[in-house]
Amino acid sequence: MIKFVNNFKNTIMKQFIPMLLGLLMLVFTLDSNAQLADGTVVPNFTTTDVNGNPHDLYEYLDAGYTVIVDISATWCGPCWSYHEGGAFEEIWEAHGPAGEPGVSENTTDDVVILWFEGDPGTAESELENSTLGNWLEPNGNAVNFPIMNDNNVAEFFDLSFYPTIFTICPNKRVKLTGQLNATQHYAELGNCEQPVEGTNAALTSMSSNISAVGCEASASGSLSVVVQNFGTSTINSFTVEVIGNGQTIASEDFNGSLDVFETTEIDFGNITVETENIEITITSSDDDAEDNTLTESFQFNTGETEETVTIKFLTDNFASETYLEIKNELGEVVWSEGNESVEGNYNTGNEDAPTDPTTPLANNTSYEWDVNLTSLDCYTFFIGDYFGDGLDASQWGGTNGSWSIENNNGVVISQQTVANFGGSDQSSFLNKVAADPSSIEESFAQSIAVYPNPVQSNTTISFNLKESSKVRLDVLNVLGETLISSNYPMNAGNNTIDLNVDKLTSGVYFAHLTINGETNTVKLTVSK
Repeated sequence: MIKFVNNFKNTIMKQFIPMLLGLLMLVFTLDSNAQLADGTVVPNFTTTDVNGNPHDLYEYLDAGYTVIVDISATWCGPCWSYHEGGAFEEIWEAHGPAGEPGVSENTTDDVVILWFEGDPGTAESELENSTLGNWLEPNGNAVNFPIMNDNNVAEFFDLSFYPTIFTICPNKRVKLTGQLNATQHYAELGNCEQPVEGTNAALTSMSSNISAVGCEASASGSLSVVVQNFGTSTINSFTVEVIGNGQTIASEDFNGSLDVFETTEIDFGNITVETENIEITITSSDDDAEDNTLTESFQFNTGETEETVTIKFLTDNFASETYLEIKNELGEVVWSEGNESVEGNYNTGNEDAPTDPTTPLANNTSYEWDVNLTSLDCYTFFIGDYFGDGLDASQWGGTNGSWSIENNNGVVISQQTVANFGGSDQSSFLNKVAADPSSIEESFAQSIAVYPNPVQSNTTISFNLKESSKVRLDVLNVLGETLISSNYPMNAGNNTIDLNVDKLTSGVYFAHLTINGETNTVKLTVSK
């Protein structure tokens, strides 16, 4: 989905853009992100064409074919013009896989073309019935190379514009080649890297979700690497190690057969890292040691404060999409702001966030909140985004937002690293000194009362507020698990909340009312 600051709807833009593009530009830009960089090793993907035939990228590459990938959209004028030009049909006939429809008997048999309709909002029927023409039969002649209606490939390649045309060499490395003619496209095969003589097992990429947990000076998560044979000799064995501070953290052996340009994934499973820098090395009979090492760095969440933290927040152009909170080590929310209706509903891809039930945050506005911390604890700050683009409004023509946390001395102990953090971002910090309760401004004028208590089905929580505020109610069990959570806009003076406990089993629970970082708790007994 394409998101616009001015809230143009996608369907309207899809009618308007093709006409505009035909006059003003050669490509249609989706966002400011860049697609896969030249030289990147492309992970494998599989897809199915409109005739039901499956296609596996690595099967083609391992067979020695160079694969040309075109990702277009049926409403894109420049895409249609290039498609009508017949460059791919010419390549397919002279260089496509032997025996395939439309391929000459004299083919060089070294190129595969995969053409994709990559817009998620386009139905397969539009390939034949688009406003620009029949994509399956441009100029009245049937296309012989595979055509797919598969928007996953656009996301797979981190697509930035239509049409995007890549050349993928047998060594699985990609290059953005664009709208070349047939002769120029085929000439790109000469730029594909050739295997080195002898043995060359190379570490080409790493995948990891290792992240710091809480306030511990360590990080845990999964780790895997891809090893590729860049030599002419078959590789039968090697060892890959993960090293930190000179010590081996994990090690995996490979015994098998890895032919020229073939790849294999080495999975270390879940590991724990206690150093901020690790090195991954491969040991084998190798004639090229330059590609035998990968390095990775981690930032542990070790920020510390005493009694208070200050949250500084700059909203982007879509403030209604954001919810923020701080939880203690038991998972109890001690502070929250933003749109409570967004809580727990992140990375939806939907543009219109639900209505904020309390005072909404304004777009492109700076906020600053002081939060009192009443226990010696590890606290976690969390920010969630409803659409799923973090605070990165610049890609839609807006202004990015940001967040940071300062300790009691005004020193930044954590902050946003990237504006586009997807659906959520978070950080942990340690509070070393509990705030003196007498120093906390009391928001509640009196303690909480619950009646009836014990309760079978419904009970009423009553309290008095000094000023109008938003109040958060959390009901936790004895294990600290939150079972009920709601937010209420309340006026100054006497207030009540009606609580239904039909979904709770008999036992002891704790009702927390939180306002401005201050939490009052009352014991609640459910008896059925």
